[in-house]
Amino acid sequence: MLKKNIKIRKVQIFDLDEIYEIEKENFKVCWTKEFIQFNIQLFDHIRKFYVATDAETNKIVGYIICWLSDKTAHIYNLAVKKEYQNCGIGSRLLEYLLEDLKKEGIKTVVLEVRKSNQKAIYLYKKFNFVEIDVLVKFYPDGEDALYMIKDL
Repeated sequence: MLKKNIKIRKVQIFDLDEIYEIEKENFKVCWTKEFIQFNIQLFDHIRKFYVATDAETNKIVGYIICWLSDKTAHIYNLAVKKEYQNCGIGSRLLEYLLEDLKKEGIKTVVLEVRKSNQKAIYLYKKFNFVEIDVLVKFYPDGEDALYMIKDL
């Protein structure tokens, strides 16, 4: 059930502060503000970066980013503001990205996800991502990651 009217658009440089706040709220080890800014400034043919906004407040409530290489996309981050989680926003962002990647001719999408992040794993499986490997001690805190893949 969607709590609010959500719109998805390409990221803009003025989104930096809001994205950084969502990043800090969601990840044990988060990207620096400078690294997020670097990603925002990359060209569209190198990365896809979208934000979900609450249509009423125009505030950013989630984002998704992937990098592109040949016919493969690598999803690096998908995050939704805590108060907006479990409202379908992550699904909307992922669906939007996957549709865009198909139009671009991308054939494969890959990602890593913490083994403990059951909500994210469930989301990715819902979109037919398949676990193909366990990356032992992948994260800086020593947690393993699941390596997942989806063919488009």
